[in-house]
Amino acid sequence: MRYLILLTVLLFFCAPLSGQQWLIGIETAWTDSFVEWKLYTESESDDASEELEASGELELRWKNQDNWTEWDFEIGNERGQIAQVSRNRPNQWEVRGDGGLVTMRPRWTNDLTEWKITGGDASFVFKSKWRNNLDEWVLVDDRYGNFSLKTAWERDPRQWDIYDELDEEIPMAMKLAMVFIATYYSSPKI
Repeated sequence: MRYLILLTVLLFFCAPLSGQQWLIGIETAWTDSFVEWKLYTESESDDASEELEASGELELRWKNQDNWTEWDFEIGNERGQIAQVSRNRPNQWEVRGDGGLVTMRPRWTNDLTEWKITGGDASFVFKSKWRNNLDEWVLVDDRYGNFSLKTAWERDPRQWDIYDELDEEIPMAMKLAMVFIATYYSSPKI
């Protein structure tokens, strides 16, 4: 009986330490620029009454050189880079971070509204809900759960709500790949 009580107490206190985080939002750090973003997450241990604070950032590496090909991110304990694969393939990207390597490429030639995202054993199709309006992006297959982004205000790509209901096995790097594709291709380059 003592072991059962001890096990219950340990599980109760250790459960919030599992590290599972869900993305809930992203917004520009400045109202007139799309080179720095704040990332917001929610974890199992977060108190709903606490004020929301940024828990990560996504930032253009070469801000003063008008070079939009390399980005750095930091979220929680994870750091990494997002970069174009090469100048010959401007719409193919890679996320390199603690979660391994994730690749992103358009599913169809010259169509930037539908993407194939691959990392580890998982592969997703992520697309804009509408071809003529990039305000909402969705995960096509729900095999690993659901994931979508939507602008907080119509036709304003500075602030996004993220609906992250993916399985725990999906690394943060894959989630960031989808967030990056939606925000990068929906935003002006200023």
